[in-house]
Amino acid sequence: MYLYRKPIKHYGILFKLLVVFIGIMVVAYFTTSNLLISIKDSVNISRDIVKVRFEVLSISQRLIDSLLAMEENQKKYEILHSDEYKKNFTTALSEYKNAIWSILWFRYEEGFGAWDKLHGEFNEAFPDLAQGRELTGEPWIDQERLNNWMRIVVGARQENERVIESGMRELYRLSETAVNRGVTGLAVSIGVGLFGILYLMYSLSRPLRELRRGIRAYTRDGRLEPIRVLSHDELGELGAAFNDMTLRLRDEERMRTDFIDMVSHEIRTPLTSIRESVNLMRERVLGEVNERQKRFLDIASNELQRIATLLTSLLRVSSMVSQIVDLAPTPLSPEELLRDTLEKAAPAAEAKGIRLIPRVARDMVPAVADRDMLGQALYNLVGNAVKFSPAERSVTVGLELADGGRKLLFSIADEGSGHPGRGAAPRVQQILSGLAHQAHHRRHRPGPVHRQEHRRGPWRQYLAVEPAR
Repeated sequence: MYLYRKPIKHYGILFKLLVVFIGIMVVAYFTTSNLLISIKDSVNISRDIVKVRFEVLSISQRLIDSLLAMEENQKKYEILHSDEYKKNFTTALSEYKNAIWSILWFRYEEGFGAWDKLHGEFNEAFPDLAQGRELTGEPWIDQERLNNWMRIVVGARQENERVIESGMRELYRLSETAVNRGVTGLAVSIGVGLFGILYLMYSLSRPLRELRRGIRAYTRDGRLEPIRVLSHDELGELGAAFNDMTLRLRDEERMRTDFIDMVSHEIRTPLTSIRESVNLMRERVLGEVNERQKRFLDIASNELQRIATLLTSLLRVSSMVSQIVDLAPTPLSPEELLRDTLEKAAPAAEAKGIRLIPRVARDMVPAVADRDMLGQALYNLVGNAVKFSPAERSVTVGLELADGGRKLLFSIADEGSGHPGRGAAPRVQQILSGLAHQAHHRRHRPGPVHRQEHRRGPWRQYLAVEPAR
């Protein structure tokens, strides 16, 4: 019965990405809006200055020039009585009228009353020109009126210059405000983006690191340990699924071990009784037996002993695969271990006509290992080579120093087919993984390492062990 894992109720990774994106977009929207408002105000002020105020400034200068020309020609006419001066006065008066009508076309708000007043006085002084008729009578204007018109024009011109100066100052202020708001908005956008990226990295990396730790604990050390679920998104669900898998693997491993122990125990008990009974019969304790009966009893006794040995090996391999085994590392002679292994494998090799060839390098040094466990692994490899080698061939078992003298290397080379999944190689690898795990956790030197190799020729297997220091 496994724990029920509730589905995710919190927002996932996609929602976090969406929140960060929306945050950046909101900041960018307000920054852009403020910039557009500032740009719009700047455009309005620039339009008023360029298209209205500068034109009015230019026309007001024409008015001043016209008034000065009228005053000059009127005074010259009074002294010299020349019609040329009268004609010049009339031309200046016509230019003055056109300038007044040009200013009236703009109709701006601030300071426009002076131009209306000036236009009214002109219409009062020259009604014929105001109605578009030819001027009748003398065109002269008294000096006081000319001076009054000049004061009005100069005052309106100065007011217009003041408005231009004020507008330029406002433009400068708006530009500075726009720059400040733009820089602030950019900084806030970058800050929000960096914060969002750091938040996403933090929220994603923590559960990933925890998941990697759990996976490495299993792949390196064979330990099945639950991990901490640090988030409530898809990665949190993945971590919860990993914990469920870990619990199931633990339960299955325990069930498998219990099953093997139970079966081995249940078989061993009657097997012991049968073996003792057969031995009693062989030893004629229960009565005399003839030679033919004794031969069959010997066969039965040997087979029962072989079954008992197989049960012991089964329990030992099971404990190694489960990484529950007590090691007893002691100094040993690699040459002696190799010689004993070849003696055990000699009967099977002689039955197939296979020669076992030892090749031991010089200057061998002692090693520290569990003699029984290492001997069993080496025997399995040699037996595997003998089993899959054709008859009348040879199996070469080598022993040498490797990795600059830091490791002892057992090598087994045969002339078999070289199929990668053959024989006891997977089982040997499981045994050696258990040995290595136990050696690591007992703070001994690293355990043996098994490797296979096939290169269009003899099939080779290697077993590496660190020598004693």
